[in-house]
Amino acid sequence: MIDVMASSVLNAPLAAVWPLIRDFGAIGAWLPGVKSCHIEGNDPGDRVGAIRCLEMGDVGLIREQLLALSDTDHTVTFSIIESALPIWNYRSTLMLLPVTNGDRTFIRWKGQFEADPEHASAMQTRMPTQIYQPAFDRLAGRLSGK
Repeated sequence: MIDVMASSVLNAPLAAVWPLIRDFGAIGAWLPGVKSCHIEGNDPGDRVGAIRCLEMGDVGLIREQLLALSDTDHTVTFSIIESALPIWNYRSTLMLLPVTNGDRTFIRWKGQFEADPEHASAMQTRMPTQIYQPAFDRLAGRLSGK
């Protein structure tokens, strides 16, 4: 398994960040490259087992399933169930923690996946730098009104 992780501090309280992360169908509002996003079968965006369908500009269709959601721990865990990406067994967790100094939010996105050796290094670099961190930057902009 290949482990990837990125983290950041958002200048917004956890109460403002959590609703954006908690709604599994809202990722299109803060993940760069999303052309469209919807929850299949009209399930609510917080139902464990829900499947979201993302149309990404660079890799096409990605289907992901919500595996766990905790309002106590402020975590969302999901897996990719269909994708053109050269990876499999992808599972990731987004976690929020309050930063009490300044009423900010620590966010961590941790992922795990398998890949063929010829794609492993590129995907290990791509996930945190071209997916996770840009998502944090977009979230920060959205939370600041930009």
